[in-house]
Amino acid sequence: MCGIAGVLYLDSSKAVDKNRLSSMRDVFTYRGPDDSGLYISGAVGLAHRRLSIIGLSTGHQPMADNTRKYWIVFNGEIYNYKELKIELERKGYKFNTTSDTEVIVYLYKEYGYECVNHLNGMFAFAIYNENDKSLFLARDRMGIKPLYYSKTKTGFYFSSEIKAILEYGDVERRINNKSIYEYFMFRGVAGENTMFENVFSLLPGHYMVIKDSNTQIVNYWNLFDIPKDSTIDRFAALEGIESLLQDAIRIRLMSEVPLGTFCSGGIDSSLVTAIAAGIAGDNMNTFSVGFNEKNYDESEYAKLVSDKYGTKHHELVLNSDEFACLLRRSIMLNDEPLHFSNSVHILALSELAKHNVTVVLTGEGADELFLGYPRYLIPELLNKIRGISWITSPILKILASIISDHRLKKLSDFSSLDKNSLLMLNSAVNQKDVVDSAMKRNGIDSLDYRKYVTASMMNYEKTMDMVSIQDQLTYLVSILNRQDKMSMGASVEARVPFIDYRLVEFANSIPSPVKIEKNNTKMLIKLIAEKYLPRDLIYRRKSGFGVPISNWIKEKNGLGKTVKDVLYDTKSDENIDMDFVRDHYQMHVTEKKDASELLWTSVNYLMWRDIYSV
Repeated sequence: MCGIAGVLYLDSSKAVDKNRLSSMRDVFTYRGPDDSGLYISGAVGLAHRRLSIIGLSTGHQPMADNTRKYWIVFNGEIYNYKELKIELERKGYKFNTTSDTEVIVYLYKEYGYECVNHLNGMFAFAIYNENDKSLFLARDRMGIKPLYYSKTKTGFYFSSEIKAILEYGDVERRINNKSIYEYFMFRGVAGENTMFENVFSLLPGHYMVIKDSNTQIVNYWNLFDIPKDSTIDRFAALEGIESLLQDAIRIRLMSEVPLGTFCSGGIDSSLVTAIAAGIAGDNMNTFSVGFNEKNYDESEYAKLVSDKYGTKHHELVLNSDEFACLLRRSIMLNDEPLHFSNSVHILALSELAKHNVTVVLTGEGADELFLGYPRYLIPELLNKIRGISWITSPILKILASIISDHRLKKLSDFSSLDKNSLLMLNSAVNQKDVVDSAMKRNGIDSLDYRKYVTASMMNYEKTMDMVSIQDQLTYLVSILNRQDKMSMGASVEARVPFIDYRLVEFANSIPSPVKIEKNNTKMLIKLIAEKYLPRDLIYRRKSGFGVPISNWIKEKNGLGKTVKDVLYDTKSDENIDMDFVRDHYQMHVTEKKDASELLWTSVNYLMWRDIYSV
């Protein structure tokens, strides 16, 4: 796991500045404290920071082939690199290192742009071809590893982190006003856009070629291309998932450094821990976060899993003061306002882990693949309600105002929406009317990527499948970005076995009625988990690294003080109505209304603007 960056000037007579390229690289030293390198050849420069995992003594980058005409910077891990290396050796290629990086170089020489289709892993890399002066960039299928870029009149810039692109100095530091509305609605920005103007994210499953001042972007792998297989019944689904998950975990235990798992005590990370411990034996470390607030504390379940499988368990108890102290650094690491409040304790957990391991396995992805969120039931339920003549939108809204159930409130919010809007807004975290009131400009037209995803799903028969695919293309990418940025901020590599592309393809081929039974979400994973975990862990209420944000904001110290200081020190903002937000703060602390979502997004946004001077 590493950090990469680079510059390609469009004018071949212009030379890359070594000092500026070094600064670009070193702004994320935490991504690779073990080694660093530069390659500069006139108008092109590549930079690399290395966290050594495989090929400890031979993996220096930038790395070249034996002709020194093809140069690569690579971030990630290729889990099938040994098999690929054998295949390439049979074709006559000679290797000088034991690293997976060199395999990618020769794979590119053999297959060109199609090399990405041979890789099983998480990756973001760039290859400069001195022969035709082209730059080839690629990102893994699901977006586990980040890759950002910017193009100006004079050059092309790329990096693992936005801050590195800004550090070089050629890209102007400006807020992207089109993304603000989306951030406040969804707590994140999906697709190519970022919170910075003219800085973009290369989409998962895409590669990019820059040659002769022209840019080409190609979608080499697409979730929409995975057909449903009506022959898969429950037995076949369970057998296939368990087999693929076991193998995905096995290959992710490949490492020359100590490793462990993040075990929240929830079903997904506990299942990964159980299978990993069965393979690795007593060499497994586990890490969990606890809270003094019992409703949010799952540490007893994490300890239960550790005791059952004999892991070396490490636990951190996080309070409001510690959370507040880490918030600013978390936003800095994230490059953008935080999507998730638990980003902060993933950073804290990573800081704990780095004293014991360099690699951790995590449980991200199971909810999106196997219908684990209660919101997946809402579109189907709403369709049924719409078929009952006496249940109207006004009646739903009255019930929602009386009954304190978030699912009923969401149903009432969505009851008058058309199908496309319902699907797009199903993963929204703030109510549309609240965001519309908080914003000084209407930004609904900025949701282009989410609209594209929604429109592309209309041929799916089941609404649940539509919502699942939408989440995999939007929400899950944010989750993976969170995991990368926070773990790498502590120089720890996080691996996500549920996102092995073979398991992703199989999961998406399973008909949704096989995945869910009588509104019991994530049924297939629960049935598999019964072989490994206690039933009371499997069938309790879902939490998943939750954080008591709503309670902490009401406190006078810790996070509560941070929130109040940020809101009242900021007199005005050109994008949001500060008086409206402060009114909601007062309603929240006096317990007249739970406004924690609006307050969290507002404070993150304001702190981000201050940190990045935009």
